Amino acid sequence: MSKRVYMRIMLEVRKGLPNEACGFISGKNNHCLTTWPMTNTDPSPYSFAIDLDEQDWVIKNMLKKNESFLGIYHSHPFGIPVPSRDDVAYSQYPELFYFIAAIGGRKEELRCYKINNGKVRHIEIVVQ
Repeated sequence: MSKRVYMRIMLEVRKGLPNEACGFISGKNNHCLTTWPMTNTDPSPYSFAIDLDEQDWVIKNMLKKNESFLGIYHSHPFGIPVPSRDDVAYSQYPELFYFIAAIGGRKEELRCYKINNGKVRHIEIVVQ
């Protein structure tokens, strides 16, 4: 992940405070190149939902950029960057990376996971 993408994610999730913020990430060969901030249609500090029309528009534009849909990011305001029970239950795409940003507390942190059939695996993020 480029430092620019990392900084953009953290900026966008800070803008969402006190609610969760969310978006998509696209790129090539598992290298995150573009962030796509999305509207949280269920704004609260504990959940997020993405508008399906906005989702379709973003995916169409990813393809126009010749990039692949790599992951989903969202924040845990004042929480820790670990998938919640809902995050695990609602994850439907084992091929995607799930990024969770902890913000609003003492330490800001971004972590990445693969989630498949209720199993969560931490993935190291390399920021270049």
